[in-house]
Amino acid sequence: MCGIAGKLNSDPSRPVSAELLADMCTLMTHRGPDDEGIHTEGPVGLGHRRLSIIDVGGGHQPISNADDSHWIVFNGEIYNHQELRQELEQQGFRYKTHTDTETILHAYAAYGTDCVAKLRGMFAFAIWDARKQRLFLARDHFGIKPLYYTQTTDAFLFASEMKALFLDDAVDEALDLTAIYDYFTFKFVPGPRTPYQAIQKLPQAHWMTVTGDQVRIERYWQPTVAQPMPGSESEHLEALERLLHDVVDEQRMSEVPLGVFLSGGVDSTLIALLHSKLTDQPVSTFAMGFHGQKGFDESNYARQAAEACGARHHEFHCGPESVADLPDMLWHVEEPLSDAAMLPLFTLCREAARHVTVVHCGDGADEAFGGYPRFFWDEVATQFGRVPGPLRKGLLAPAFRALQRLPEPARNLGRRGDKFCQYAGLSPARRYLNWFTMVPDETKHQLLHPELLDAVGEHRSAVIFEALFQDARQLGLDSLGQRQYCELHNFVPDDLMLKADKLAMASGLEGRFPFLDPRLVEFGLSLPTGEKMGPRHLKILLKKLLAKHMPHDFVYRKKQGFEVPVTSWFRASLNEELNDMIRDLGSDGDSLFNPAYLQTMLTRLHGGDSTAGRHAFSVYVFEHWRRRFASPRNACREYLAALRRV
Repeated sequence: MCGIAGKLNSDPSRPVSAELLADMCTLMTHRGPDDEGIHTEGPVGLGHRRLSIIDVGGGHQPISNADDSHWIVFNGEIYNHQELRQELEQQGFRYKTHTDTETILHAYAAYGTDCVAKLRGMFAFAIWDARKQRLFLARDHFGIKPLYYTQTTDAFLFASEMKALFLDDAVDEALDLTAIYDYFTFKFVPGPRTPYQAIQKLPQAHWMTVTGDQVRIERYWQPTVAQPMPGSESEHLEALERLLHDVVDEQRMSEVPLGVFLSGGVDSTLIALLHSKLTDQPVSTFAMGFHGQKGFDESNYARQAAEACGARHHEFHCGPESVADLPDMLWHVEEPLSDAAMLPLFTLCREAARHVTVVHCGDGADEAFGGYPRFFWDEVATQFGRVPGPLRKGLLAPAFRALQRLPEPARNLGRRGDKFCQYAGLSPARRYLNWFTMVPDETKHQLLHPELLDAVGEHRSAVIFEALFQDARQLGLDSLGQRQYCELHNFVPDDLMLKADKLAMASGLEGRFPFLDPRLVEFGLSLPTGEKMGPRHLKILLKKLLAKHMPHDFVYRKKQGFEVPVTSWFRASLNEELNDMIRDLGSDGDSLFNPAYLQTMLTRLHGGDSTAGRHAFSVYVFEHWRRRFASPRNACREYLAALRRV
């Protein structure tokens, strides 16, 4: 919806520069092309760029309360704001707009920091409380909306994008080598870290207060899980249908055109079907395909789903030429992100923005309802852990290794079985990390420069998962629930939502995510394992719901996911560019990579190793990101100057 920024000086007598705030906002014009607002008041300044969706004519920000003692800048949507408005008006609060922004402001006046627990939506906001001389900031339950912050020697700054922070000369540009190491583990930088030592992300479901130079951060929400969930499977199915209907209906709140990203999978098809039942107008749907790429192109299923919905369908295609946009994508994402799905997503957002301003997306359903194959295979590995060690290592492991010398499908079974044997004796968190890891530790020790490895130390990545699994156990979640919780607090905010929000906002488009409604997530976590995952199917209950509306073959086909054929592109049209980059890295004295291993990686890639292809893409993305942000402050100022010339 918007971009927000602000600064609070530690010295209450030192005013904030309105010019700095204006520059910070201008740098985020793409997030809010419709309007800009600045408020400065002594040591504090707030800035806002607006994409108008609710109360289009009257929602200018920053907004203040009646006596100007509270000021707010807000990015997002509060879907239950009408319900909260009635509650607050009964308490005597008077509104001057029809916005959800003003509801947050009055809720803060009524409930203090507890106001966040009442909000249902996606949000990042900051409130200046002049009475307490305090800045209050908060981020939504699953980190859909970004919020970065930094502390210098004499000030606190925040923004929707890191670029805006670098316009302040006091913000250090030094890289965080631990974050870079984490990137090669996960394909993204897990929060609260960023690629820079001085900048952090406010974690999902947390608020923070800043008073002078004192910062306090607290969690305001954890999922409430009822295991085992009472009732039968048929009762759960009815409850799911009602809840999903209510969530989609609630998230249709908009005064501007709205559509659906439709992959043809279970999740987006359910959302599109519900839209078609909630309106008498054809829903606009948008899909991506890959011409001539068997095993990647699902556009035919998207067309089938659109036809069932009576939708006004738009279809676009992605090929290796999309990689030319990678520097622009990374400029908007701001962090190294080796998720190839951003290539078609960038095009999809740009094209959809020509027709609508808001889109609903199916992201979050796999995490909430058990949709990833790694959920199942990790459970199998758990069972392997019950096999006595001597039998597992002395008999099963050699047998699986022998299978890998045979043709498919025996070779694939051998590879998977070998993993079961390797991972079986590990802790649940470390075992699951192995299914999730992009570049395993042993490979990182060959790929990365020894100085980077020395700076990070051993077992860095495992610490993140161990903490998340411990939190999940304390909530009483079973083994599957622990994996889901881990994904919801790692992959969702720092990969899925990072690219979804920033690439959509780069085109002035707002994405909404019904499956990340806290009620639906709690419902999914509470379901019995047998209603989420089995040896033949995943997301079992969601599929049974879709089967009420779509043919069996459509619902129960093999899961494909939003995959991109980058490895085959590297072997063909992108081969020369990749080789040139690897050669340049080999001669770069400041490179973070081991040149000898880069050549080994290329050899394996062209020998047909798909794993080497994924590793090559991680290097390719990182190097493009490093070049784009070689000097972030200079890059941001040059970009700002270019915007001013337009």
